[in-house]
Amino acid sequence: MRHPSPIGMLEQIQEYKAHIPFTHLKKIVFIDIDESNWALLIHLPSPPIFYVKHDEAGSHSRSKSTWFARDAWDRTVDITYDTSWFKDDPVSLPRKNQFIDIGRWTTYRLIFSRSTLPAWEQMKAALMDFNIKVDNATSKEFVMVPARLPSCWDQLEPQKRNSSESNNLALLSNAEDTQLPYDVRYQLEVCISQGLLNEVDVTTEFLQKLAKLSKGSTRRRDRAKDLLMYISQPRIGSRAVDREKLDDKRVYNPISLFEDKKAMSHYPEISIPEHCQWVRKVVITPTTIYLSGPAPEPSNRVLRQYAKHEDRFLRVQFADELIKGRIFPAPDDSTDNALFNRVHRTLQNGIRVGGRHFQYLASGNSQFRENGAWFFCPTDFLTCDNIRSWMGDVNHIRIVAKYAARLGQCFSTTRVPKSSPIGQTIKHIQDIEHNGWCFTDGVGKIAPSRAKFLVENLNMNKTYTAIPSVFQFRLGGCKGILVQWPDVPFNDVHLRPSQNKFTAISKGLEIVKTSRYSVATLNRQTIMILSCLGVPDTVFIDMMKKQVANYENAMEDPQVAMQILSKYVDQNGVTTTIAQMIADGFMHTKEPFFMTILQVWRAWSMRLLRDKARIVVEQGAFVFGCVDESRTLRGHSDKTKPGNTNTDLLPQIFLQVPKAGIKPGEEGEYTVITGVCILGRNPSLHPGDIRVVEAVDVPALRHLRDTVVFPAVGDRDIPSMCSGGDLDGDDYFVIWDPRLLPDEWNYPPMHHDTLKPKEIKRDVRVTDLISFFVRYMKNDALSTIAHAHLAKCDALSEGPKDPQCIELAGLHSNAVDYPKTGQEAYLKPSLRPKQFPHFMEKPPNKTYHSKRILGKLYDRVAKINFKPQLDGAFDERILRRYALEGETLKTVRMIKRQHDKALRQIMNQYDIGTEFEVWSTFVLSKPRVGSEYKRQEDMEPVMTNHRERFREACVKLAGSRDPKILYPVIAATYLATWEEVQMALAKRPRGEEEGELITDETPFISFPWIFNYELGQIATSKGKFDLEEVPKPTAALLDDDSANDDEEFERLAGAGVIDSDNQVTGIGHGFGGQILPLVNTAQVTEAVEEQEANEEVVELDEDEDTSMDALAKLAD
Repeated sequence: MRHPSPIGMLEQIQEYKAHIPFTHLKKIVFIDIDESNWALLIHLPSPPIFYVKHDEAGSHSRSKSTWFARDAWDRTVDITYDTSWFKDDPVSLPRKNQFIDIGRWTTYRLIFSRSTLPAWEQMKAALMDFNIKVDNATSKEFVMVPARLPSCWDQLEPQKRNSSESNNLALLSNAEDTQLPYDVRYQLEVCISQGLLNEVDVTTEFLQKLAKLSKGSTRRRDRAKDLLMYISQPRIGSRAVDREKLDDKRVYNPISLFEDKKAMSHYPEISIPEHCQWVRKVVITPTTIYLSGPAPEPSNRVLRQYAKHEDRFLRVQFADELIKGRIFPAPDDSTDNALFNRVHRTLQNGIRVGGRHFQYLASGNSQFRENGAWFFCPTDFLTCDNIRSWMGDVNHIRIVAKYAARLGQCFSTTRVPKSSPIGQTIKHIQDIEHNGWCFTDGVGKIAPSRAKFLVENLNMNKTYTAIPSVFQFRLGGCKGILVQWPDVPFNDVHLRPSQNKFTAISKGLEIVKTSRYSVATLNRQTIMILSCLGVPDTVFIDMMKKQVANYENAMEDPQVAMQILSKYVDQNGVTTTIAQMIADGFMHTKEPFFMTILQVWRAWSMRLLRDKARIVVEQGAFVFGCVDESRTLRGHSDKTKPGNTNTDLLPQIFLQVPKAGIKPGEEGEYTVITGVCILGRNPSLHPGDIRVVEAVDVPALRHLRDTVVFPAVGDRDIPSMCSGGDLDGDDYFVIWDPRLLPDEWNYPPMHHDTLKPKEIKRDVRVTDLISFFVRYMKNDALSTIAHAHLAKCDALSEGPKDPQCIELAGLHSNAVDYPKTGQEAYLKPSLRPKQFPHFMEKPPNKTYHSKRILGKLYDRVAKINFKPQLDGAFDERILRRYALEGETLKTVRMIKRQHDKALRQIMNQYDIGTEFEVWSTFVLSKPRVGSEYKRQEDMEPVMTNHRERFREACVKLAGSRDPKILYPVIAATYLATWEEVQMALAKRPRGEEEGELITDETPFISFPWIFNYELGQIATSKGKFDLEEVPKPTAALLDDDSANDDEEFERLAGAGVIDSDNQVTGIGHGFGGQILPLVNTAQVTEAVEEQEANEEVVELDEDEDTSMDALAKLAD
């Protein structure tokens, strides 16, 4: 590599290499150039992994006893002569002072001498063994075009003038400069970053047309932004495997978009719920950045406070290349230092996107663990420092990790209920402490009447009849839970010192989530511990066999399915919804959406059973924990010796949970658990983390449901014994199945010296937060320690009781506390396993076949492959219920296209393969970034908001929530979905199997099921059917025309369905309940033939935005 300076510098040779995994390569093109040379053309969907070679002498390490040639290669994020040229520049899509763009150049042409052909033949055979296709071509089939440098960036962001030009002439801008509004410029960069447009193709003419189109925008709509959003609308996934389809979406001639009727008529998305906001996301990888268009996300305190500056916030995620996923920690390795340096440079210098310079603001606590952060673009009157000051007074905190955690508290996803009509009084009460232990850590109190008021004003799951007993909350600088207690006045909120973390300006009560029952489950760690405490292997094997049999029977027998689904209640309560769908007859009619959801549930359950040993315990509960304010329950005594099985000495708990098979609201719905139980918290790694307790009935506590109540007396609080838990929102499992009661009781809880937090001797600065962020990314060893503990427990004869495992459990606790203490947990080489049990699915050369309980369970569960089946008939009870007119269906189809687009956006954002996984939150794939441990829980608010958003849109179109008016519109959503499926089936190539559809071409069918309860009511209605037979698909499906989109957009905005001014409007003008009979037309096949006979063919895809004709009559 030669230095570009004409003066010249020391010449040097620098070696680089690109690593392309075979899983990332689907096809290679062999090109016969001439008699002397041949070439390989390799096109990749995303960048490969790049390395740079350094001095071999410097690649040796004292901590390693071996050396390999690969140790001389380090990861690199740039190929450049001197990285100091851009070390102070913000990260951006255009790479300043860098000619080679390894993040965007993903097509390679490798030229070889003719003499190497014999070696190629061997390589070709090897490639084909890995299912890599090899195509042959000649040089005549390829045209080499001259290299061009993009000019669009200079036109969008012209160079600053010299000070000598500071005269009147400086006011005259270059005629070539093009100014685009931020929204438009950002969306343009979205298209470029995702490879939908190439900046070389973005000409001056295209930019000027965009600018002109944008100038004609209104307060409600920017046509230029809508045009670019049409290009970037989600039609493919964001995973590496999905990016192989990218070429089909690329626009090689951007000017042609202005002649594309569908592109020019694309309209904004419908309104979002008031507790959500539009959020832009940027993913920073080692070699490039990926921008995503605005997506609705649940709001938080900071976004609500600065809602007027919504477009100045960015959610930023740091990740490795698409083929790698997350950036893995590397505490003892310098190979990946370039990756961590790029993260640091991004945080330090900021990000330049859309002509704006975004700076690091802070990180939410869960976001921090997944290597994410919030960035903000300052204004003249609002800076990042201003926002951090508003968030709270944390200047007295000298521990950087704690400082960051307190700021992160403000980014918790919360909902704000309406204010109490008589105000709110904060009353401070004392914590209950004894022997240095806090029994009320995180627990406050609230009145039952106030709890009811909160639920009614939160709109949280309106199907619930019972008022939650516990609310997880944020209030200013306070956090934790609020528990119903009858002695609290309506307007009082009782808080304890353990809940007050810092002082904040915000004083409103915010709700994170409420108490809810779900069934208890075992996992690998708890099974290991119970096994070492004396529970026989046969117990776990028998439970697993019964569970597998139940899943099999549930797929065939509706009664068994209802029973199992009612018992195996998941964290989000989806199984109870599926059980109700069975009661409504959808399993009897084999409704395709329902049957597919049932298959997803089974596949998800079987996958977790195999991969995580997730055994459902029917006699168990997974609930919040709180404290006995009446001090009635017996506490723990240190005098009770290990092994003592006297129940009179056991600490007591109170637990009241729903009875299986009884519907909410029915008499006797809840039951109080009594008897000896085991209790714990995930993750449990130490034998003392699982406690034996006695559940008792206390009348004074019967108002508390779906929460385990711990004693407020004793020598030590019970939660702290369970993996160091507290009561600020932690979940606990309680199991009263006598088979799982261990022989060994009262095993001593873990005692270890907690690492002292790092404290500095000055105020914390932003640079300290940035350094800690990067240091945590590099040194976080939580998952490594957890894997080491699991492997050691299996390999060592004493299992979790072995001193090595005890030490690993202590390290794991320190690693969990790392984000709070700033002290990393160091895993020494002697604790690192050399071999792993086969159920951990490590490389074969590091694997042995385990004969212990987890190995036995793994071997007894088969893999279940899930494939959506849409060959079932839709339910006639809904299709025949109402006679619907074509205009109604046309309007509903428009909402469905918006729904499907939003659903695909969620699938892309969370790396989910099918709509059925999204709807149910039973996600089968592993996340590319972050942990899958809380994935289902994290998906619940996302899908709740999604359903609420489109339910409200349909209600607005109907004009009323009255079932007589709304139900026909809901039936129209079902009919419109059925019609799309029929059209797709009719378009299949002849000779294909009946009912079989190619997955990529299958219409989404989940739209009507945002009204799952209402569909059940329609299906089970005793009223007469309006139609004697199932209607024929209407030709209106093919007639959607975008010619009247302008007028119809205004009608839709007026109805409150389109987000016209970043506000959610009220119920707009609707149909008023006047739904006329649908005109029956030709058969599906005839309709298709009629379409093909027309000169202009309009393809109907789930993402197509076409006619809005029905909306023209909304205001009539």
